[in-house]
Amino acid sequence: QNIRLKNFRNHCDSYLEFGEKANVILGDNGEGKTNLLEAISYISLTKSFYASGDAVVVLIGSEIFEIEASILTDNKISNKVHIGYNEKTAEKAYNLNKKRMEPFSSIIGKFPLVFLSPDNSNITFGGPSERRKFLDLVISQSNLPYFEVLSEYRKVVRHRNKILSDLKISRSFSFELLEAWNEQLIKLGSKLIYKRNEFINEFKDYISASYQDLVNTEEVPSIEYAPSFELDVDISLESISEKFKSQLASKTNNEMRLGTTLVGPHRDEVIFKLNDLDLRSFASQGQHKTFLVALKIGEFFYLKERCKEKPLFLLDDVFAELDEQRSKHMLKLIESLSQTFITSTNYEIFDKTLTYDGQNKKFFVRAGKVEAN
Repeated sequence: QNIRLKNFRNHCDSYLEFGEKANVILGDNGEGKTNLLEAISYISLTKSFYASGDAVVVLIGSEIFEIEASILTDNKISNKVHIGYNEKTAEKAYNLNKKRMEPFSSIIGKFPLVFLSPDNSNITFGGPSERRKFLDLVISQSNLPYFEVLSEYRKVVRHRNKILSDLKISRSFSFELLEAWNEQLIKLGSKLIYKRNEFINEFKDYISASYQDLVNTEEVPSIEYAPSFELDVDISLESISEKFKSQLASKTNNEMRLGTTLVGPHRDEVIFKLNDLDLRSFASQGQHKTFLVALKIGEFFYLKERCKEKPLFLLDDVFAELDEQRSKHMLKLIESLSQTFITSTNYEIFDKTLTYDGQNKKFFVRAGKVEAN
């Protein structure tokens, strides 16, 4: 419903009352448009989707940033959020309805969010890590236990890699040191692989449906899961664990030589295809863009169904890359889905397509100051 930013990026004190549908945030580059989307991401994810840490979003010359927001859920439940960060103490607090939320992971999925920017092109163009990030964020917002297992798994990989790196430097060989970490790696990693495989099988239909909504072509999109080792036909946690253990044993010498963990979900790949051809190798730029938007709209419907709440839709400078016809089509489609927040340097396409009637609103940002229109 509204948001206030204090000492956040280049916003000293900005307050916005939002419309229920499209909220268009206009301004030149570097004026503070994207900062508003970042603040919304703090509400949903407890952090920025751009910044590497909390300290970098504090207004220069300040020590503390604050974000306040009122949120009305689909069930008409009112929520008050207050987030504060103190650079001096490196402490962050997230309060929901005056109750301090700990751990921060308890917020994930309460206010689901879908984010799309030109940087997301790495999901289809880039390396496997970008596709794993996409996978992890969607599943984590819809399944808190997955997020918790993922966090523990990452810690285990870090510890195990440290041991392997030390063993590589000392040129010694010690199964005993690795044994306890192997057990945790297999236990946690198997749960992640099982859930990822389940998610991919569920998500296929969402991509197909959203791709067809975007373009009327004969192109058939598909998504495949390619874990770091081959899975059995009958997938169970037990069968994954056995395969994982066997693969780990066979790679031990190589791991000791290279000083890093070579098996597990941190090595997984997700393969995108159009008409059974690999997207990265054969698709045009236009097909990449369409596939990415289809992924994000698929993500919207998946989260809406799993979280029982319409996700907020954040689009950062997306329309600059589309021609007028595609822009109008995409804008109409996304406007019909949910409350949307759109940043742009060009107002023309929105004025031609949207009616600013209170449900749709327009804002101008200049030097960290916001004017509603």
